[in-house]
Amino acid sequence: MNFTLPSLSKILQKGGIGPDLARQILDLDEDSFFNSVLPITKALREAVFQNEVSFCSITNAKSGACIEDCSFCAQSNAYKSAPSPVYALMSADKILEKAKKKKKFGGTEFSIVTSGRGMSKAKELDTMVDAITKIREQTDLETCASLGLMEEKDLRRLKDAGMIHYHHNIETARSYFPNIVTTHTWDEEAQTVRQAKAMGFEVCCGGIMGMGENKDQRVEFTYQLKELAPDSIPINFLNPRPGTPLADKHDLEPLDCLKIIAILRLAMPKTEIFVCGGREVNLKDYQRYMFDAGASGTMLGNYLTTSGQAPQDDLTMIKELGLKPVGPHGKKKAGLAAAV
Repeated sequence: MNFTLPSLSKILQKGGIGPDLARQILDLDEDSFFNSVLPITKALREAVFQNEVSFCSITNAKSGACIEDCSFCAQSNAYKSAPSPVYALMSADKILEKAKKKKKFGGTEFSIVTSGRGMSKAKELDTMVDAITKIREQTDLETCASLGLMEEKDLRRLKDAGMIHYHHNIETARSYFPNIVTTHTWDEEAQTVRQAKAMGFEVCCGGIMGMGENKDQRVEFTYQLKELAPDSIPINFLNPRPGTPLADKHDLEPLDCLKIIAILRLAMPKTEIFVCGGREVNLKDYQRYMFDAGASGTMLGNYLTTSGQAPQDDLTMIKELGLKPVGPHGKKKAGLAAAV
């Protein structure tokens, strides 16, 4: 394939490449991708984010017993054989303790994740407000939450408490969404993102690749994200969970993951892109190339129901690549990546 990308200046001037070029990238062989795409995506990341890498971190503050049927998630009540911890919402002090631990390892943003369709119980919201207030008062971490489909009045309480970011994934392309979730719609996901943006939150929105979507749907997902215009994108790669409908799904090679990161960067040159859940098992030895492909951040520590790479290993990798962690409030941060 005779493939050429526009110059760095043209990509920045136009605000990114279009879907046709993105599709071509997904079809490139490895040599063509490394020679034609990675130099441009690396240059784009460096032009916008220099040599800095942001780190986000999460805590699974309420786990399991979820009424939704997301096919990738072990926390759903629909998949009784899927091993997943089940517990009620942690206390505010316990969440604060988790935040301080993440801070110790270099995190600059901390996100509180809860299972379920949404959080509407007054007692749980009181706990969240208390936790956010304490984190804000006792650390310099930026606060974020991923609480599902929320009403504006409840989000307002969290914003008034000082929460900066709100995370909500659209999961996959709109055309593929019914294959993954049937208990709510893609439009409900997108509306939650729009609502959070309208309220002034810095919004983090991404999804999970490798759930059976085809290449066209990966491009569709990319440009639907671009239309929603999140402040940051957490991109996750499926790490199949036993007992879920996707337990045997293994669609991704390391090169596929790099291509997905690259088209996100090329489509949205100035947006934070965090590579999160499933990066270790899918990228394997190609993890070191994720920043050349355009990632500007990653997640430190564990995910929701799976283990991540040791934080010190990530910090060592960053140093060896000539990159450095961004300091607290050094630039606009991403929110959490809610990964399985």
